[in-house]
Amino acid sequence: MGFFKKLFGRKEKTKHDDTSNSEATKDTQQSDPKEAQNHYHISMNRDEKSENHGMWRVRMEHSDKTIKHFKTQKAAIEYAKTLAESAGVSIVIHKLDGSIRKQQY
Repeated sequence: MGFFKKLFGRKEKTKHDDTSNSEATKDTQQSDPKEAQNHYHISMNRDEKSENHGMWRVRMEHSDKTIKHFKTQKAAIEYAKTLAESAGVSIVIHKLDGSIRKQQY
């Protein structure tokens, strides 16, 4: 066997390697797909210091960055629908007070 084959040759799998891979695969298969899924949220911007105070905003779940602002909630919902359909996720609509009006929209 040549020097390079010894240096860069394939590593043979041991029984230990096979069991650790199967355990890792089991862990990823058992996770809930809904937990990994992000949703688009529609809410009122209540930050008085913001230039967009009082406007409806579309955000991705767990994000502080607003995708787009709208004057009406209806316009924000229509925009979020197009984003959600293309991403295969749902929309969460909030009331003026921040509580959830409709989930899985």
